[in-house]
Amino acid sequence: MIRIRSSTTRLLRWYWVVTLLIGEIFLYYWHVQSCRWPTSAQKGGVEPARVAIVADPQIVDHYSYNQTGVLLRVVEFFTDIYIKKSYIFLQMLREPDTVIFLGDLMDGAREWNDSDWHEEYDRYKALFRNRSPGSMKVYDMAGNHDIGIGNTVVDSALERFHKYVGPTNQVLHIADHEVILLDTLTLESDLGRVNRSSRDLVERLAAAPASSPRLLFTHVPMWRPAETYCGPLRQASTKYLKNRRGYQFRDQLFQNTTEYLLESIAPTAVFSGDDHDTCTIQHPTHRGKAATEYTIGAFGWASGVPIASYGLMTLYPGDNSTGRAPEFYVTNCYLPYQLGIYKVYIASFVLSLLVVVAVCYWETRGLRQWWHSKQGSDAEYMPVRLPPPTSLDRHPRHWGMHGLVRKVGITMRDVAVVALPTYIACLAVYYIV
Repeated sequence: MIRIRSSTTRLLRWYWVVTLLIGEIFLYYWHVQSCRWPTSAQKGGVEPARVAIVADPQIVDHYSYNQTGVLLRVVEFFTDIYIKKSYIFLQMLREPDTVIFLGDLMDGAREWNDSDWHEEYDRYKALFRNRSPGSMKVYDMAGNHDIGIGNTVVDSALERFHKYVGPTNQVLHIADHEVILLDTLTLESDLGRVNRSSRDLVERLAAAPASSPRLLFTHVPMWRPAETYCGPLRQASTKYLKNRRGYQFRDQLFQNTTEYLLESIAPTAVFSGDDHDTCTIQHPTHRGKAATEYTIGAFGWASGVPIASYGLMTLYPGDNSTGRAPEFYVTNCYLPYQLGIYKVYIASFVLSLLVVVAVCYWETRGLRQWWHSKQGSDAEYMPVRLPPPTSLDRHPRHWGMHGLVRKVGITMRDVAVVALPTYIACLAVYYIV
């Protein structure tokens, strides 16, 4: 019977090793590997540019849940490791040429003093370390959590972002496309010192007719009629983007801002974040051409949406020899369901405990029956009953509840001495590579 408990221990050890390897490594690999760059079969040997789009990493901090001390560190660790793993596999398996972050890099950045901000920004850079600086370019846009929005933009936060992160307005030329990173947060401010850069950029674009397709990137999604359907990929039960406003946030740009941008810039497509969920809609324009807006879901698992996501975009340059115009293709990709992984771990622990209790109970019950049968047979030949042996496996008091609990504890410990180091090793590897 002891042999059965030993076999159970070995079986559970293997089960936990396999489960942890799947939950901490394989699922991340599989999700990123299975979502490939969208392609065009008609482009032949034309080399495209590949752009990964990451929205709202919004790394957790004291501002997120008003937590401090050990609890905050625990929450930060488990949200950080998810982001770190996902971004490592994104770089390793997809090898993007460019990564564009759609803002809200950190959760409470606009509220921090310089010392706290630098500490958190160092943490952000460690999570999103560029592993191929020679071949991959990274552009960080500002979000309302980074600098504020509209007339409540925090001047010091905006200046700090410009100084240490980069410009909030940029125009990139990628594969015969104009990629416009527009700071619509400051654009909607009434203060000239705040909105000047954004409005100047829009005016320059409006004055110069587009010679190539324009792709507009904005942190906050554009206005749309109430309850406009977001498409089947949206995870929330509400299948449209709400239009709420509050302290330092709004769900959509103002209607007049949206119409102004669509007419002035005439984008072929718009990319936005902020909502944390996926949404794809069509914006009609006075020019008769619709502009598709892709709202990209949040990259973290603690963002209020069950499954984190990101976007992949392939841009093909024009081909003068065939007369083909530049084209782009977009796909939405999903990351592992982290809460589901933790639920599997909890269920596995409960199942392991039940199996161990059953095996130990069966073992204890069998020993008790053996002892009583031995006592009965000895009574036929022994006129005087001697006290039973005092070893652990032969003493009756160890066959009751105390003995059962002790055996269960020892067996679970023997499983944990393999499972726990495996889990630690799975996490540690992401800080080594």
